[in-house]
Amino acid sequence: MSFSSEQSPEAKKIEVLSLKSQIADLSKYKIAMEAQEKLFRSILMMGNVATGKLMLRSVILEITELSRELVRAKDASLFMLDDKGVITESILARGPTVREEKDYLIGETLEKGLAGWVARYRRMALVKNTDEDDRWFHFSRQPYKVGSALCLPFLRGSLLLGILTLTHPKPKHFTEEMADFMMMYSPSISIALDYARMYLSINSK
Repeated sequence: MSFSSEQSPEAKKIEVLSLKSQIADLSKYKIAMEAQEKLFRSILMMGNVATGKLMLRSVILEITELSRELVRAKDASLFMLDDKGVITESILARGPTVREEKDYLIGETLEKGLAGWVARYRRMALVKNTDEDDRWFHFSRQPYKVGSALCLPFLRGSLLLGILTLTHPKPKHFTEEMADFMMMYSPSISIALDYARMYLSINSK
């Protein structure tokens, strides 16, 4: 990179900052592409060893685990929806629960919580402090602490395919940079969810 001798120090500083920003964007893009490759490779392998609901659940487990690792989240929840907006499969951060409790938790989350806000507005939500953001719903007797959260919708056009919520016990864990990265990575997850839905539809006939 060369600077014109006529450039002012301020102009040079702006150009350097612009270049650094471009390098950072390229680095995030590279990581996103590597994560996409890992996700797609895993899904292809799953298609060879699992079928039906087992394949579907394997896909959403892979998505939650990979996403959690990418932004160093402590826990993750993922809801997968059909064409009518009905949840067909889910992973809850609190782990396995009985059917009645699971249905209650999902219903409350979609009605009062962050995932519901994301579903309604079709927008990503970054909650830096759950105690200061009304979009976060605190359950009584919640078995884990949530200080900050990042929630993303996965779309195909206007169709909502899924909602991922990543959480961490500490406030301000999730940053704008992490949010931007997950937005960059989210189309790959949308493709994976759509593939899993179509795979299940074809193989269940």
